[in-house]
Amino acid sequence: MKPEIRNEIVDVLNGSLDAIKSDNTKKLRDLSNKVINSSSLFQDENLIMVAVITYSFSKIYERSDYRKYPTWNLFSETAINSIKGALFALQNNSFDAFEKNLKNVLDVIDKLDSKLKNYIQDALYSSQVARGSRLHEHGISLGRTAHLLGINQWELSEYIGKTGIADVKEGLTLKEDQRLKLARRLFKND
Repeated sequence: MKPEIRNEIVDVLNGSLDAIKSDNTKKLRDLSNKVINSSSLFQDENLIMVAVITYSFSKIYERSDYRKYPTWNLFSETAINSIKGALFALQNNSFDAFEKNLKNVLDVIDKLDSKLKNYIQDALYSSQVARGSRLHEHGISLGRTAHLLGINQWELSEYIGKTGIADVKEGLTLKEDQRLKLARRLFKND
């Protein structure tokens, strides 16, 4: 793992812990957006996994009604402990342990109350599709985005179609002679 990727993940995981402890779901979304920007540059699966999990946490923790389920504490404690474990693993350059800790969050979902389990699975899947649309918005092809996230290309394209991302017009540039005139005007000595 590249040092800049590792450092960004450490920053985001630390920020995620703070946000969860202070119940700040907006900060979780902001952290996920920050990671998505880097993900589009590096196309690193670990960065993308952190972006999806962080965004999922923002969606899960903002629903205070989830906290009434008997298995909520199991999920919340596992989420926090998994983030702490992932941080420790990264700081000790144990990348297998890092991935294992993040996957613990997914594994605990199977042990949850069926209604809470369904809600959280839906939130995770929706987060993958939403983060995928953001990656695509940053210029990653639809097929590559779907592959990186392990999601269905057709569902991703359907979501992107609903968001209007595909409708954004590409940037237009001036013709060469117009650019030259503009450059001369900018550098003209008066």
